[in-house]
Amino acid sequence: MGALQIIKSEHRNLYRVLHVLRTVGYAMRDGQRFDNQLLGAIIDYIDAFPERFHHPKENEYLFKALRRVSSVAEETLAQLEREHQDGPGEIVRLRTALAEVDKGTPGADKLFADMLVSYAEMGMGHMHKEESIILPLAAKELSAEEWKTMDEAFADNRDPLFSEDAREEMRGLYSRIVALAPAPWGVGG
Repeated sequence: MGALQIIKSEHRNLYRVLHVLRTVGYAMRDGQRFDNQLLGAIIDYIDAFPERFHHPKENEYLFKALRRVSSVAEETLAQLEREHQDGPGEIVRLRTALAEVDKGTPGADKLFADMLVSYAEMGMGHMHKEESIILPLAAKELSAEEWKTMDEAFADNRDPLFSEDAREEMRGLYSRIVALAPAPWGVGG
């Protein structure tokens, strides 16, 4: 069940990024300013990895395999798929709101801060449903053959921020995130 461990690891990594986004959102609500290029880079990361690799593989492999063997979690699977489908639109809305912050549009900071908090909490809740309902059910119900197929599919995921072979510029991005994020997620003030 290598795929199961990969999914959990990717969730942990994304959870860390979402914690930073939520923390930044709260700090922005209190008037703190952040480097908009950094915020754009975090949004780029979410778009580049979870939205383009992680979620499609969950839909195509994990969710389909689970549906073949059990109808117990159909409602949850449908909800998770809708959230996956909505993800790219949410990224566009975040980018648009950040552009308004860049332009200095009145009230844009607060709107963007609220969007960051909302997006982060939605993402954390999404992963909680997968971790508490879907993954335990899959571990119980799926055959070794189904896991083998998923293991192969997820094995080529290379998280550009957290994998061992992450590109140097992405490691630099993570260092910047940690430097700017307030404690306990970072060392910034």
